[in-house]
Amino acid sequence: MREYMVETPGASLAVRESRADGEPLLLLHGGPGVPDSMQSDIAPLLPEMRGISFDQRGVGHSRCRDGRYGIDDYVADIEAIREHLGLPGWHVLGHSWGGLLAQLYAARCGPRVTSLVLSSSSLGVAAEWRQTKRESFRIERRRAGAAATLRLYLYGSFLVSPEPLRSWGMRHVMTEVWHDYFLDPRTAPDPDRAWLGGCSPQAMIRTDRALSHADAGALDGLSAHAGPVLVLYGEDDIFGASEAVVRQRFPAATQVTLTASGHLHWLQNRAGYQDALRSFYASVINAAA
Repeated sequence: MREYMVETPGASLAVRESRADGEPLLLLHGGPGVPDSMQSDIAPLLPEMRGISFDQRGVGHSRCRDGRYGIDDYVADIEAIREHLGLPGWHVLGHSWGGLLAQLYAARCGPRVTSLVLSSSSLGVAAEWRQTKRESFRIERRRAGAAATLRLYLYGSFLVSPEPLRSWGMRHVMTEVWHDYFLDPRTAPDPDRAWLGGCSPQAMIRTDRALSHADAGALDGLSAHAGPVLVLYGEDDIFGASEAVVRQRFPAATQVTLTASGHLHWLQNRAGYQDALRSFYASVINAAA
């Protein structure tokens, strides 16, 4: 794996590549406010492709120098990486919040997107972002139970405290949320400690605020997107019926409901997830040959 930094007008981004050749595939991790895990989670499922991932601004080894976490800033960061690599275009796969970022990027830079995979994607911006939070919170709290919900509120209260209490609270908040991605949070594995250490409450809060108040028309450009799309959710995902918002946005997409999986497909149904991804990319690449 190759690692390097890319400088943008407002950020320094830690970028990783799984290999030097192959079809370029941009991997956009979830969050917001958490670092990249796509290079270890998703890239190994597609070893023939050139997996390109990065810590989004302000998390992990990346820095946000201008304090900005708006849609324009995130899209500009992606374009800076593409231009740094000299790529005319690439496949784009986004998970959770990364799925929404993938949609925002495709809406603005559609000709650069060879194909689009939305893996348990968040719904949209403004009212749809608030719907994402509302429904996922409801499902996760039902799984967690009263005691874990009280713990989450307690840890969350530290997110507005001075350091180091703020980072301590963030690590514990994300641990609780991670457990709730599983049907039985009590038996869920703990998240990676290094990954938790790269989480940023500032990035989470400021991105959340920007998405909540974004122009509701930010995704209008997707109506012109004609490339191949895969929309995938787990049968026990955290969005429930509201995932239909994304499915209906792409009526011609390949639609998959992954059995025996919730929100973290590479852990919960690794073989099924790999099969769905490899089948989609094989059809896209063969059609272009």
